[in-house]
Amino acid sequence: MSSLVSAVRRLPNQMRVLGDSLYHLFKNYSDLGHNSQKLWRAWRDGGTYRLKYTLLSLRPPASPTSNWQHYQQRLSSELLPALQAKVLTLDHPTPTIAVVVPTYNTNANMLQAMLDSVLGQIYPHWQLCIADDASTHPHVRKILERYAAQDPRIRLHLGTTNHGVSHTSNQALALVDAPFTVLLDHDDLLEPQALYRVAESILAENPDMLYSDEVLLDERMHTVLQYFHRPTFSPEYLRSHPYIVHMVGFRTALLRQLNGFNEQLDISQDYDLILRASEQSNTIVHIPEILYQWRAHSGSAGHSKMAQVMDTSTSILQKHLDRLQLDAKAAPDTSSFNYFHTHYRIPDNQRVAIIIPTKNHGALVRQCINSIRTTVQTVAYDIVLIDHASTDPESIAYFETLKSSDNTIVLRYEGSFNFSSINNWAVQQLEQLKQHSYSHYLFCNNDIEATHPGWLEHMLAQCQPVDVGIVGAQLLYPDRISIQHAGVCVGLHGAAEHYGKFHQISDDAVQRTMYMGRLITTHEVSAVTAACLLMRKETFDAITGYDDQLAVGFGDVDLCLRTLEQGWRILYCPQASLIHHESYSRGKAQGYDPHPEDSAFFTTRWRNWLNAGDPYFNPAYSINHTDWVVKDPIACQTNLQRRIWQRRTPERQHLEHSSNI
Repeated sequence: MSSLVSAVRRLPNQMRVLGDSLYHLFKNYSDLGHNSQKLWRAWRDGGTYRLKYTLLSLRPPASPTSNWQHYQQRLSSELLPALQAKVLTLDHPTPTIAVVVPTYNTNANMLQAMLDSVLGQIYPHWQLCIADDASTHPHVRKILERYAAQDPRIRLHLGTTNHGVSHTSNQALALVDAPFTVLLDHDDLLEPQALYRVAESILAENPDMLYSDEVLLDERMHTVLQYFHRPTFSPEYLRSHPYIVHMVGFRTALLRQLNGFNEQLDISQDYDLILRASEQSNTIVHIPEILYQWRAHSGSAGHSKMAQVMDTSTSILQKHLDRLQLDAKAAPDTSSFNYFHTHYRIPDNQRVAIIIPTKNHGALVRQCINSIRTTVQTVAYDIVLIDHASTDPESIAYFETLKSSDNTIVLRYEGSFNFSSINNWAVQQLEQLKQHSYSHYLFCNNDIEATHPGWLEHMLAQCQPVDVGIVGAQLLYPDRISIQHAGVCVGLHGAAEHYGKFHQISDDAVQRTMYMGRLITTHEVSAVTAACLLMRKETFDAITGYDDQLAVGFGDVDLCLRTLEQGWRILYCPQASLIHHESYSRGKAQGYDPHPEDSAFFTTRWRNWLNAGDPYFNPAYSINHTDWVVKDPIACQTNLQRRIWQRRTPERQHLEHSSNI
């Protein structure tokens, strides 16, 4: 068996992944019958395409704890020696980095572990600024004074009156004279290379703010409870969920400009600071490496005061929206802790053209249009049916009846099938007709079925900020519980694939918030599917629509990437959830590439993007899985490709990839 595994691992990546999956299928002999039935159902329902995903899912996930332990061993033996050598080659002058820590009655072992994690940094140019909030446990002061006596880089403020965490953090910040400041909780740990990674970014990007990935461990720091592998900076994600927690750092001058922590807050103060800092930042860097060990224990204030956290954070979020002069209201997600909704007001002058191409399939089109009419209640819209040379008499007869319907336009298109050309032609016809002035276009497949009122209202609301160009919906398979689309990851499975594909959604609180809430939060993505894609007219005009060189595949992804290049954001909106009867009109997906010319064109045009990796997909995840599966083993890299967000203009932001540092 071991020789078989060795042989498999020498194969090219896709074959190796397939071989590993088959190995695990036959290795678990007791489950072979059950798994074989599962594979047969996948083949029956979705062909080789769904069979591939089901086969991948049979491989048992790596144990997070053992994976972390193996990573820590490689970190010590391989990565740290290499990074220690690189410390000596850094450009001079090397920046001093302050670590700010508020303490109060910290457990002695936890306090010493925190201090040792700073002393153990491979980057030596730091200052540790600690303020104690008048701890009543005498060991706290003794430990702090002992460590400070041993290392002049440790600075102390020992308070005599208890004022709370925000005031104490500001007292620690007052001790800082370094140009950059990192925050550390009194019972957590920094990884040994953390400050070196910060120094790398300071020298290369001079960020206003940066953050890293982290791991959540049990109280004894032995068992991994959760990994937090974050995307590049995502403003809408931050409004939906405080996804940035640890490790986070700021230019010290920016912190002072913001007057530090809001001392009126004794909870959610970090979320408030991060939001305020993001508003004033021109460069925000994400370091895609675990640099922080977060300790979970029963004394955590956030989880002991959930109701207060939700109320306070909602108020903080509303003030953030008001400062940005966004016409929006913040509201808590009543079904999930620490998740929120932002409701943008829709002006009265908005009108959507819903463009639906079809060739025949009258029954499918009838279902689509009827569902739209039933569920869209407050948005002004017109349905624009593009009849692509239909030949079916019943379909043609139905399309004729639509011509006399209110807010419905039927246009006949002749010629060969070209998805991009058909949609561009439809927009051109609307401009010539001048029947209405449209603010947005909704590109919609004929096999979409809307089941819940308000979906278009949600999409249009999210498309109101002036820098949002495209909004995509959550799409489900006809079973109504399996995800077909939750945004598109560029590079997944080679070129591009949908997040969450075949994942079954659940009302269970833990299931809802899996993958850091990526299935339930509105957030930035690199692309969405044009099966249900809402696009600002201004954006469509600016990028001159779809590229008709992409006739069948990747036209929508290409459209999105060109939108990003022009500085607009693209959002996934899970509150707009619809059924996608996928590929009914053009046939089921096959096991081979149905559009090789489009695939070749797309991968050539976007080769640099594919090589750099999707900024919203953390490199810690496997590109062979759509469910954010952590790689086994965890990557242990000397050179990191940091992800850089830069403010482009007062109205727009854009992304860029850094080169390898």
